Amino acid sequence: MKNFWSTCTAIIALIIKEFQIIWVDPKNRFMIVFPPIMMLAVFAFAATFEVNSISMIIHDQSDTPISRQLVDKLANTPNIDQIYMVDNPHDLRYMMDNEHAVVALTIPQNFAAELYKDNKTSIQIILDGRKSNTAQVVSGYLTHIIAAFQNEINAVNPPFIPVTLSTRHWFNPNLNYQWYIVISFMGVLITVMMLAVTALSVAQEKELGTFEQLLITPLKSYQILIGKTIPAMTIAYLDFTIMILGSIIIFNIPAERGYLMIYACIFMFLLSIAGIGLFISTICQTQQQAIFGVFFFLAPTFLLSGFITPIENMPIFLQKFSYINPLTYFFKLMRGLFLKNIDNMEIWQNIWPLLIIALCTLTFSSWFFNKKIN
Repeated sequence: MKNFWSTCTAIIALIIKEFQIIWVDPKNRFMIVFPPIMMLAVFAFAATFEVNSISMIIHDQSDTPISRQLVDKLANTPNIDQIYMVDNPHDLRYMMDNEHAVVALTIPQNFAAELYKDNKTSIQIILDGRKSNTAQVVSGYLTHIIAAFQNEINAVNPPFIPVTLSTRHWFNPNLNYQWYIVISFMGVLITVMMLAVTALSVAQEKELGTFEQLLITPLKSYQILIGKTIPAMTIAYLDFTIMILGSIIIFNIPAERGYLMIYACIFMFLLSIAGIGLFISTICQTQQQAIFGVFFFLAPTFLLSGFITPIENMPIFLQKFSYINPLTYFFKLMRGLFLKNIDNMEIWQNIWPLLIIALCTLTFSSWFFNKKIN
């Protein structure tokens, strides 16, 4: 029992030393507290999947009341900001080539005649493939608008009994994209902050020449790693709490499963990230090398997590790497805990992979740390 308390006292002393190193510099205090708030706010408003200011070119070869009715409907659409009317295909091509608009629409000369004849006609839509994501979104908008226009025409002389669709959006009724962005960026920012603190901890000791002093203390390697991990996790929890408060106050994001469960689940995620950061720190000799190691790890981690593109759309061999990516499970957990009120079985299905990743990374970090000491 005496040895246990002496060990705890030594670890606590190391934890206090780590906090003093972090907090003694005003720049460190600023970097820990303010950037997460700033980045979360900036990305929540800037990183949007919506396209609200669409510039469109229209070549109306028909020039009939019904074609002008379609043009008016497009002009009164909130997402369409600017419409350029052209008289010939040459002007249309010139404006598209010079990126004056993202979409061009050509109404054929026989538009009205064909529409009144058998309710079928064709409209050419040209999209700027240089902006592939925007083009895909705009295509969906135009399809919806033209379908609504077709329903209005059918309402005057319906060729068949119309079918009414009733749509419900589960878990995000208003399709608020900021809920998705904010919840996802919590994981991104915590990962960056956690890796930065843990990866620089041992590397900083080596660069300042205090690593040898740390080795001659009575602390064992795993105790040193515990003393390095706890301050980083405390800072990560502080940043996470700040972001949680921002999500409540600014974005009104619900927490269907409760914050206690959210804080409990994030513990395993932080452990897995801490193991990776400590491993990077043990193999690096300088802080510059540690920073390069962090960025080398972050790029594939973000790409393979499902945040930018769905995992199902990736090649099969890349999908397998997502199984060892902590962020993959974090995103599933946070979206489920905040928006879906997932049950305990689904929580466990995402917790046990994080547990295995944490055990592997922390064990390997401890083994490599011992190897470096020997």
